[in-house]
Amino acid sequence: MSRPHEDRERHTLVDHRPGGSPVAFSAESWVAVGVAGVKAERTDACLSAYETLVEKARTSNAHAGPAALLASGDGRRVVILLGVAGHEGFRHLAAAWDDHHRVAQHRDIAEALSLALYEVVANVGSAGVDPAAHDVTQYERIDKPLPRASEVFTALRRAPDFRGATVLRKDGATATLILSSFAHAAAYESFRASDEAVAVLGPVGQPGDTNFPVHARKTIAAGN
Repeated sequence: MSRPHEDRERHTLVDHRPGGSPVAFSAESWVAVGVAGVKAERTDACLSAYETLVEKARTSNAHAGPAALLASGDGRRVVILLGVAGHEGFRHLAAAWDDHHRVAQHRDIAEALSLALYEVVANVGSAGVDPAAHDVTQYERIDKPLPRASEVFTALRRAPDFRGATVLRKDGATATLILSSFAHAAAYESFRASDEAVAVLGPVGQPGDTNFPVHARKTIAAGN
């Protein structure tokens, strides 16, 4: 079993064991969302690297809060959700996580990293990220402003076997991110193909960078 690791550069204590307590991002809070492309065999290394970067961010001017790290079902993407102190906190985080700084810290394990600031619009149902949960979680980014928010929430609540969702709006309202959990994959697929979901979210996009299943590998609660 792995043990807590002390990062030698800044003596940041990092526990790389998977798991953690359930975390949720409250409505109207700001969340930095990073999606790192990675070779499947390097998923664990990528997760470990970003765990260390998250811990550094929590003691930096980014004033980072709760965090969740998720891996896609095919192991080709790592998703990082990190609470930040608004635009100023995100600016500090983006500077610390740019390509130059990550490579300088020997953290060039990702093929590419997209990083954007989102605001939580609402939590629906039992929202949150729990590494111990056995539900199926889907990451979906829609490249347009949130369409008729109340109708999105209604459609989710009506869906059979729906567990919970966090709905986020990209800064500048140029995209919408929905992290939703269902009892099983078929329940999500049925919901997303339903007339009601298509009417408010648009047609289902091709699986890939904008729509894929994820599972929580690590959570870090605020103040831990």
